[in-house]
Amino acid sequence: MNEKQRLMLGIAVIGFVILVLASFMGNLTPYKSVSEVVAAGKMENVQVNGTIVPGSTVYYSENNTRIFELTDGKAKMKVVFTGALTNYQEGIPAVVRGSYKNGAFYAEEVLLKCPSKYQTIEEEGE
Repeated sequence: MNEKQRLMLGIAVIGFVILVLASFMGNLTPYKSVSEVVAAGKMENVQVNGTIVPGSTVYYSENNTRIFELTDGKAKMKVVFTGALTNYQEGIPAVVRGSYKNGAFYAEEVLLKCPSKYQTIEEEGE
């Protein structure tokens, strides 16, 4: 392998590494609090930690859509999610991933924390 071929190979490897890093960085989704998202007014491709507000859920079975509020204890935001959710309960921690616009968070994914884990901790603390 001559010097010119090594140079071309080196440039190709560096280019490949740059593409991989750019792809990886583009897929990172930052975690934000409910307060941060509401204060920003608009955010895209973000994950939000919070707790599902008891008594806030409205479920539309005809299109499998759930609308509920998520809070961090300081602020609340409306979350709209269409899709199946197993173990859904109000009052448990959740992470929603999606975009916030026009006063609502449109979730592409909802990750629910295990409710039995938190019930056990609460019961032990009493």
